[in-house]
Amino acid sequence: MLRMKKRPGGTTHLSISLPTEEAKILKRRAKRVYDGNVSRVVSDAVRYVAYEEGRDELIASFSGRGKPTPAEAAQLDAAWGIVAKKSA
Repeated sequence: MLRMKKRPGGTTHLSISLPTEEAKILKRRAKRVYDGNVSRVVSDAVRYVAYEEGRDELIASFSGRGKPTPAEAAQLDAAWGIVAKKSA
């Protein structure tokens, strides 16, 4: 049995409950992209959420004066090299 290397910086164990279809999506992507490692898929998703949180904080720092429309947000994503990938 192969063991995964410890991640630098430590880890935190989480227990989550997901609807069956969402769990299937995670597992399918894990199998396709990360040799079955669901934690890696979740880490990717968290990094994307962190990006969105940072973007929202930046926008909020303009006191609402710079709130982009959905189309403008998509343009910013493209300009910053963020590409939304479809799961499966």
